[in-house]
Amino acid sequence: MLAYFRAISIVLFGSVYYRQLAYDVLGLFASRVLPVVMLIALVGGGLGIANEKKWGFRLAAAAALYSVVATLWIGIRYDAELLGFLLRLMFDLVLVVLLLHPHSNGYRRIWFS
Repeated sequence: MLAYFRAISIVLFGSVYYRQLAYDVLGLFASRVLPVVMLIALVGGGLGIANEKKWGFRLAAAAALYSVVATLWIGIRYDAELLGFLLRLMFDLVLVVLLLHPHSNGYRRIWFS
C-alpha cells in the first residue's frame, strides 16, 4: 500500500525530487523520463508484491532506494524546506525498511521459494 501511496504522491505533488537528481547526474532527457519510470516501478512493484511475484519485491525495493537517495540529494544539496524534506524522507525510509526488513525477507523466502 505504501508503494501505491508514493506513486499517487508523484502524480499529485509532482516529481521535483526525482527530476532534479536525474538532471544533475544524467542530464535533461533522464530528468523527463525518470519520474515516469519511478511511477511505473512503484505501481508495478506494488502489483508484483500483491500477486506474490519475486520481481515485485525487487522493483519496489529499487524504486524505494532511489527515492531515498533522491530525497537526500535534494535535502543536502539544495537546502530544502525542513518539514517537507523530513516528511518525504520519513515515507521513503519507511518503505525501504518495510521492504528490506528481515520479516519481509522471511515472508519472501516462505512464499517465493
